[in-house]
Amino acid sequence: MLKLAIISDLHLGFAYGTERGEDAFKNAEKAFNLALKEEPNLILLGGDIFHDKIPRPEILGRTIELFTKINKSTKANTLLLEKTKNNETKELKKVIPSIICIWGTHERRHAQSTNPVQILQKAGLLYSLHAESILVEAGYDKIGLHGLSGVPETYAKEALKSWSPQPFKDATNILMLHQNFKELLPVDEGLTYGDLPKGFNLFILGHIHWKSESKHPATNTPILIPGSTIATQLTQKESQKDKGIHIIELSRQKGNIDFIPISTRPLFYEKIKVSGERPNEISVKIMQKINEILTKKHKQKPMLRIKLQGILAEGFSPSDLSVNSIIKDYKDKLILNIDKSKLTSTVLERQSQLLAELKEKKLTIDQLGLNLLIKNLKTNLEKEKLESIFNLLADG
Repeated sequence: MLKLAIISDLHLGFAYGTERGEDAFKNAEKAFNLALKEEPNLILLGGDIFHDKIPRPEILGRTIELFTKINKSTKANTLLLEKTKNNETKELKKVIPSIICIWGTHERRHAQSTNPVQILQKAGLLYSLHAESILVEAGYDKIGLHGLSGVPETYAKEALKSWSPQPFKDATNILMLHQNFKELLPVDEGLTYGDLPKGFNLFILGHIHWKSESKHPATNTPILIPGSTIATQLTQKESQKDKGIHIIELSRQKGNIDFIPISTRPLFYEKIKVSGERPNEISVKIMQKINEILTKKHKQKPMLRIKLQGILAEGFSPSDLSVNSIIKDYKDKLILNIDKSKLTSTVLERQSQLLAELKEKKLTIDQLGLNLLIKNLKTNLEKEKLESIFNLLADG
């Protein structure tokens, strides 16, 4: 029986120096402790171990301590048998760490630089893959591990096609990627599940911060997304999904996939629709949402993200709604994030509509000005007379 632990997107160093500065390390330790209890043959990491491509020395030092501790606690032995990179295959026979990973978009640096994940590899704490396939022996099983670390989304499809990983014969083959997928994110550039090559037994995808399980559209191969161990984006989906790890058991007859959650700081996500309300009325709604959250008991100070969406009352703009005082009043009770990016005013809406009209109809400035005059004068004068008045005004 082959047992694997799948963890992704630890983001060590996230929110360093803030109230949430310890969350990433605490959650990572919980995830690894859960994994070690299961005594897996391998621990596979889906990228973004670090939050920054050049982490602070304090973060790098703590990460080295964490991975040293994990390696000492790992009972499994992993033997590297074969390695394929740049279309060159080498037969090897050496022991490597049982933590095998790819790096993510947060860690990616240019080709001539060393990224922080490669530093961990040089320290003998893990084995990282980039456009590389390895055949390893774990226990009595042979596993083909294939990894493409995070690349710019523009080149992701080309990079996967150019690499073209080939499954090892008589082995369980697992492909790991760290990219956007259009099935999960509404992006113009990104891979689709159909781009994943055939012949593999399992796909592991990092980068996405909420857990998901799916199937390849052509081969029905399982696609696992463990999600992140920490909420960095404060999205609605993150608030709805547990953080945790996947444990996979594989035998010749069958396979079993379990998701084990970890305890993390609670995240709540609320939307408030605005339709002609004044700033003080919206402030009341915000405080009502906050108090609803605070009526429940929480083991850790909760996080609440409130997204405001809609149009303010006539004469008010988003800057008239001051949320800093609310955040300050509740700072001892919860971590509050208020998003005003979708909040607008009647003036801004009119400006936006005019710009859209200008773009769509390809109006000249004079045509746009005439339309404004007609709209704002609200008169019964014929259009020709209004046009004459506008031309006189334009000529001074």
